[in-house]
Amino acid sequence: MKEHKSYIGAATSVYLNYAAVGAATIFISQYRQVLAKAWNASGMAISIVMAMVGLGRIITILFAGAISDKIGRRKTLLIALGCDIIFLLGAAYANNVWIAGIAAMFFGATNSFGDTAGYPALADAFPDKTATMNSFVKAAMQIMQMLFPFWVKLVKDPKVTALALTALLVLDGIITLRAAFAPQAETAKETAASTAEQSGKQPKLAVDGAMIITLGFTLCFTFYIFSLYAPYYGQYVLKESAINANQLVSWYSIASLISVFVTSALVTKIKRLYLIAIYSTISALGLLFMVLKPSLLAGEIGALLVGFFAAGGVWQVGLSVLTSYFPQGHGKITSYYSFAPAVVYFVAPLVAAFVLKANAVSTLLVFWITAIITLISVILAVVLISRSRQFNIEG
Repeated sequence: MKEHKSYIGAATSVYLNYAAVGAATIFISQYRQVLAKAWNASGMAISIVMAMVGLGRIITILFAGAISDKIGRRKTLLIALGCDIIFLLGAAYANNVWIAGIAAMFFGATNSFGDTAGYPALADAFPDKTATMNSFVKAAMQIMQMLFPFWVKLVKDPKVTALALTALLVLDGIITLRAAFAPQAETAKETAASTAEQSGKQPKLAVDGAMIITLGFTLCFTFYIFSLYAPYYGQYVLKESAINANQLVSWYSIASLISVFVTSALVTKIKRLYLIAIYSTISALGLLFMVLKPSLLAGEIGALLVGFFAAGGVWQVGLSVLTSYFPQGHGKITSYYSFAPAVVYFVAPLVAAFVLKANAVSTLLVFWITAIITLISVILAVVLISRSRQFNIEG
């Protein structure tokens, strides 16, 4: 416990980074009308700018993990913070979609360097509590996403918001520079892997690893699309005002925040793959209820179910399964898993850009696609459960 206390500063720097990321993730969608006017952009152009986040992540994610393992978690986290500042100021002060798109690519880099620094930093510092500490990342993000729509309601100028978040990121940079980070225990992990290889049949990266990484894609698709397009459901399907439609994200975020603490407790009592299968099934039911019986009640229940069962840390549970299956180089293995959300951040808004119009039919189609992707999560989890029975590793 004493050793863990010495790394509280490092954990604080990671969680503050993810709090800022939580707000930055929905920054464009929450200020969509103001930014569209400033950029002289259509709804499709806004979605394409969002897709640039994924492109930036795809470009950086595969080498971000290697950089994190090479130069350390502290320096990599500082890179993430710098990229986030560029995104926020660039998006807020842009006067056309090209500048906004370039700024969005920097937010993709923020995600790449943040994930490959933050999660490994927590794993290095708290090796016996990695799944739980990873779950608290979602708490940091969801607290901010829960509060952010209320902030937007009060502060209608995205430039002011960008400056406030920049101040938070600068503060986090100071904490990151001063905090003690744990040594990177790669050698110990490689030894553990070597021992595991001699103890029986082991997972295959090309099979089990590929399925878990795909699961990372489908899990992320569910909550990312919902966080971006729940306001569209409220506005176009339910005919609510833009401000009231944004409140669906608050319901989603409140449920997600509660889930973080519930999930961090359940993950020590229920097998992780079973937890993923159950959570994904309930998320799919929530989405199906929204599209089959559209109403304010369906929207609120769907937001609560998706928030709790899709956005409350289940993606991080999947990451902990992957790192326990393949315990070599935390930065590198995290970059493999984080490549899936990188694809989501690029592909999902592009799909929505061509499907989504300012009407109920196209908005419901986006949610149908999301429900189908969520059902694929269930199938993958069931297959992984079946395969996990032959390994000497807890799934």
